[in-house]
Amino acid sequence: MSKLAILTSGGDSPGMNMAVWAATHAAQARGWEVLGIRQGFSGLLRGESLPLSSSKALPYARLGGTFLGTAREPEFAHKIPAALHRLQQAEVSHLLVLGGNGSLAGAARIAEAGFKVVGIPCTIDNDVDGSDESIGFDTALNTALWLFDGLRDTAEALPRWFSLETLGGDTGFLAQAVARAGGADVLLVPERPLPLEVLEQNMREALGRQGFAFLVASEGYPELMGTLERLEQALGLRLRHTRIGHAQRGGRPSGHDRLLARALAEHAVEALAHHHSGMIGLQQGQYRRVAFEQIGPRKPFPKDLL
Repeated sequence: MSKLAILTSGGDSPGMNMAVWAATHAAQARGWEVLGIRQGFSGLLRGESLPLSSSKALPYARLGGTFLGTAREPEFAHKIPAALHRLQQAEVSHLLVLGGNGSLAGAARIAEAGFKVVGIPCTIDNDVDGSDESIGFDTALNTALWLFDGLRDTAEALPRWFSLETLGGDTGFLAQAVARAGGADVLLVPERPLPLEVLEQNMREALGRQGFAFLVASEGYPELMGTLERLEQALGLRLRHTRIGHAQRGGRPSGHDRLLARALAEHAVEALAHHHSGMIGLQQGQYRRVAFEQIGPRKPFPKDLL
């Protein structure tokens, strides 16, 4: 009898629980047994798991975070034999890994050893190469937009200049989406640091045009707070800065993320049933199997978004 093990790894993202339930549901429909690994690759190395069923996982599907728990295991690449031993001990035949770049790299190392592994991209950063979208990105975008709109309300009522700092690691995908959807005046992303004089000019133009100015920045922008302080001094106006923090990584997943998670998970189980390893990604509206060796360390930031 086939047995599927599911683990969530790295940073949590809204929709992970939905993907766990959808994969469990699809696997059980094939007559498979399903095992949940606690605390990601760290839990796998310790042999920590629990039996999963569709009915047990369903109550968590609407929630953010991951009920299986997650962790980071930086040295996992050197512990593949121990991970394989644990999988064999538990009589696991297939493995599903939910996570971002580091987690998928770990999945690839297990696949290199001959084990059947499929990964699906779960990260609010949306920086996984080989997939146009990742689970959690849409929810994180909407969380930020709720704050953006609230700040704009007060900016229009009492003209000032505001900055909103998003998560996103050292990539600008999330900040760029927030800025574009909200109509920000200035965007700061790690992929393209801007000279202070350019920032000052853009902010002054916005202030002159509408009486207020709005800047969105990714947390990974180099020397972000120092840049904002220098800009504040150059403008001679007090800055109102808001940092979303890790609240942006939580919350109930949006409808879009739930549908994406379910589709990716179902395609992942189908791929495993046909003895494929690799990642399931969304490319131009189609769900595709992507070989691990075809996935780069990070999705390149499109120049047209800058």
